[in-house]
Amino acid sequence: MRKEATINKKRDCLKMINKIISINQIETLKKWLQTEEIKNQTKRSLSVFVQIFSARSEPQWLTEVEAAIRVVAPLAVIVGSSTMGEISEGRLLTNTSVISFVFFEKTGVQGFLVDTKNQDEALVGKNLSEKIESQCQKIAGVLLLATSSSMDASHFLKGFSAGRRGTYPVFGAGAGVYEGEQKPIVTLNHHFSSSGVVAVVFTGDDIDIVVHTYLGWEPLSKELTLTETDGLWLKTIDNQPAFEVYHRYLNIEDDENFFLNVLEFPLLVERNGVVYAKTPNEVKDHHDIKFIADIKQGESARIGYGNPALIIKNARDIQDRVQAFNPEGIFIYSCTCRRFLLQHEVELETKAFQTIAPSVGFYTHGEIYSHEETVMLLNATMVTVSMKEATGKPSKAVLETVPSGPRKGKPLNCRDNRMIARLVKFFGVGTAGAGRKAAENGGEKLSTEAMVDPFNRQNNRIISQLVNFIKVVTAELEQANQEARLLAERDYLTQVYNRLKGHEFLQSEIARCNRYGQECAIMMIDVDFFKNVNDTYGHNIGDAVLVQLVKILAREIRTVDVLSRWGGEEFLLIMPQIDAQGATYAAERLRTVVEKTLFTQGLRQTASFGVATYKLGESPEAFIDRADKALYEAKQLGRNCVVSK
Repeated sequence: MRKEATINKKRDCLKMINKIISINQIETLKKWLQTEEIKNQTKRSLSVFVQIFSARSEPQWLTEVEAAIRVVAPLAVIVGSSTMGEISEGRLLTNTSVISFVFFEKTGVQGFLVDTKNQDEALVGKNLSEKIESQCQKIAGVLLLATSSSMDASHFLKGFSAGRRGTYPVFGAGAGVYEGEQKPIVTLNHHFSSSGVVAVVFTGDDIDIVVHTYLGWEPLSKELTLTETDGLWLKTIDNQPAFEVYHRYLNIEDDENFFLNVLEFPLLVERNGVVYAKTPNEVKDHHDIKFIADIKQGESARIGYGNPALIIKNARDIQDRVQAFNPEGIFIYSCTCRRFLLQHEVELETKAFQTIAPSVGFYTHGEIYSHEETVMLLNATMVTVSMKEATGKPSKAVLETVPSGPRKGKPLNCRDNRMIARLVKFFGVGTAGAGRKAAENGGEKLSTEAMVDPFNRQNNRIISQLVNFIKVVTAELEQANQEARLLAERDYLTQVYNRLKGHEFLQSEIARCNRYGQECAIMMIDVDFFKNVNDTYGHNIGDAVLVQLVKILAREIRTVDVLSRWGGEEFLLIMPQIDAQGATYAAERLRTVVEKTLFTQGLRQTASFGVATYKLGESPEAFIDRADKALYEAKQLGRNCVVSK
């Protein structure tokens, strides 16, 4: 009985410990490493896992950091990644290095590094996942850090998924850089790659890992079609150069600031009811746009924009689930466009995690997330990884992923104007926050005076892009309304007014005549023996005859006259301010022109005309009926003639 109690007590003590420090100088790290707490934790831990998230994409700097750590923890698995912003204890830091020490009591940690330069990324990914599963037992989860801007990470993950047999969670991020001329870097145990992937495998029965992700972006533009792609390059949207579409909507230029300007405007693509964001990365020859995640020809997409309220709401939902899991450490991998969008409000979605457990991470160039068998490269999302060393598995409620997975549902139509107004108001309430002056937890003081941080900017350019978007969307709506009006008013084949609009014009003209005592006339025009044309030559030729007839009539009538298609081969011509003699003369002139015209296929065609002059107080129906009777008489007289009533 006493032995069993001892075993249970030992199991109750199983736990991981996560310690975080931010540094700008090696001496700060060395001093911290010599504290009794760190030395004791290192001695009694089965394994030590260290992550270095650094604004400095420099192998020399990372080598110095690792060398200092090796003095205290010679057997630690040490990985690193260049960043686009660092997260320490749930807070944003800039131009610094954040280091996370995880001390495991029972969990094994093993690292792998593969280089993808000049190789088939999918094959490298497949080989890596097969190697992991052959060399590692009891896999609880895999962390991947990739240089996503210098390789096809989506292709790599496709291969990684193909070689993976387990259903353990896979998570991680793409390394980023502060300046475009820098190269991203990932590192494992003193080995570096600017075109590769680091994998860290967590093994054992006593480690529990739960991963969540969410988006928070909503559609702005109308639905677009990706009409031509080439790998990660999008060549045309709606058969127009891809860059021109972005330029038209957002007035974004093809210059060194393209990536920064387009960060918060990803393409939203829906696949199997799930909405994914695809962030542009580069422009080629003023036409093609490169993406870091896969795009597919023929897909529908919309230009999207982050909804701050939705982002914060989703963050709180995830925080509730993470708290229910009761982790001992949290890793945060968040797309830099979220930081760029939220600016000084960005900590609203990260800081609360620190109240649950020590939280550390960085702002990324793409996020890695697995769903069932598939490992994906996401954009514009935030991935949170909750870990703890304890017996048992998390409850089903904690593992539930909705809405933690990419946001489901159809794009939200007809809300663009209201959402844009809210966004403009959101961006107008303040300016970008300054970088943090100090990191807590024993970190050194950091001066913000000389820092260069391209993602921490004033919002006037963002507002300008939104204003341009509103202008373009408004123009598109006006054009759409105009096209709708044309469809409602015009005959589809001949493009003259339809019967409904013709009747409306006639009512207006009659009202004017009654008001001012003026004259007007109408002319009913019918193509002679038109059925024979359709039966002999086909309906396409018949349609061509009608179109040509309309062109003749439009050329010959006055600008104040209104022509409409009344039905079939019959047309109504409304002639304001004309008497019976003038109307009859006009009809005879039109009849002669039609008779002398050589129609398509060398056809000769004639028409019959019925003319009626308005009588004050007469109803539109009675007026039209008299013109109809005149047309009937013209046909009875042998066609190709004019009869007036």
